[in-house]
Amino acid sequence: MRYYESLYIVNPNFEQSRIDEVMKLVSDKCGDYKFKIINHHTWGKKRLAYSIQKHKYGSFILLHFASETADKLKEFDRFMYLNKHILRNQTVVLNQEPEVSSDDEYKKKNDETLNEVDESVAEDSSDKVDEKADESVAEGSDDKVDEESTKREKE
Repeated sequence: MRYYESLYIVNPNFEQSRIDEVMKLVSDKCGDYKFKIINHHTWGKKRLAYSIQKHKYGSFILLHFASETADKLKEFDRFMYLNKHILRNQTVVLNQEPEVSSDDEYKKKNDETLNEVDESVAEDSSDKVDEKADESVAEGSDDKVDEESTKREKE
């Protein structure tokens, strides 16, 4: 059995009920293709790296599923591409089976990961600020020495 992960982006203006409808549509289509759904979670609304169909934000949805064969994978990808509610999608093969998690566990784990990323970004930015301050102080003292030496040479 092969395991897959599909990440797709839905229109950010959709309410939660509309997002649930799109998720149900994708789940039903997976059932038609005889895929076994392992996880199907909403990541939430996030800013896009570039505009897609004039949207700066998108609602990200993560789908883990398993399949015996890869025959229906192209049809599934085509379905995702042609669905007008899905802005973008990408499906990749996983090396190992993903963990089954409930929505509550998934949200808690995702929030913890985001907090860790935010803390590491804050630490990195403060380290860079300290390094730049040290460099500017060092450069400033070199400038004073250079000015004093040029004054002495002129005298």
